[in-house]
Amino acid sequence: MSENTQQLLQRSLLGEAVDLLEATAVFVWNEERRYVAVNEYACRLVGLSREELIGMRVGALSPDGAEPQLAQTRTSPVATGTMSFTRRDGEIVDLEWTTLHTRVAGLPYMVSVCRRVD
Repeated sequence: MSENTQQLLQRSLLGEAVDLLEATAVFVWNEERRYVAVNEYACRLVGLSREELIGMRVGALSPDGAEPQLAQTRTSPVATGTMSFTRRDGEIVDLEWTTLHTRVAGLPYMVSVCRRVD
């Protein structure tokens, strides 16, 4: 198997593994603070479809727009913390999160990995 084929296979496997994670939400977002990709659990956690989440601004469901957390992600290559947001159905969700810097197609992105705290 060529190196390019192996790399493509690995990226496909990683993509499917992340998309189907149980109890862990993954959000990929751009410099404009808009979600560009989310996994299936992220949709269930937030209570919105993938189509509704894609393009939504990061922090749109948080009372303060997640500004303190976003400031932390700008200054650190790996940021962690806790926060809460309110789903559109009124349920308040508490989270632990980690956000990391990454690149997709050579462009800078952020990936946030979130776990619900009950």
